[in-house]
Amino acid sequence: MLRLMSWGGEMNCCLASYSRGQMKIQQMAFVLVAIMIFFSMVGLFYFSIKTRGLEKSAEDLREQESLEIVKKISGTSEFSWTASDCASCIDFDKVLALKDRKGYEGFWQGIPYIQVVRGFTKGNESRECDKINYPNCNTITIVKDNGNYITNEVFSALCRFEPSKGGYTKCELGRIIMGFRTG
Repeated sequence: MLRLMSWGGEMNCCLASYSRGQMKIQQMAFVLVAIMIFFSMVGLFYFSIKTRGLEKSAEDLREQESLEIVKKISGTSEFSWTASDCASCIDFDKVLALKDRKGYEGFWQGIPYIQVVRGFTKGNESRECDKINYPNCNTITIVKDNGNYITNEVFSALCRFEPSKGGYTKCELGRIIMGFRTG
């Protein structure tokens, strides 16, 4: 409500007087707007922190899934040792044969790196296996793509048939290393 006030008998049309109730309503409106701005800023800050947490959680889940796949690969028929009762043993002879099979080129789609390593290697002591130098080698690389990936590895028993001395089964400690693309 706009009232014109007069001072000294003269009318001044530029000064407006508001009632006390109107001032309180206007103050309350400004406070409510300030509170809304404050809580929206807090909400944005909270959701930005949660989003960063989700990205990390997704990366952790992807890494756990890759570890589970690496653990399960030793039980697949392409890798498993079938000569005796060893569920998690890997047949090193089968893996060498699998490396040269052209029929498995598209089988490992989505996995950029698979390697089976016998024993422990330090630095450049790694020696890639082929039909000529087998069993005097320690690494069989099945898949190796260029690009960025992270690797996970699990230990497993690597078994092979040793034809010398009448033939026997020889099992050693080995590792399966698999690469998985990130992001």
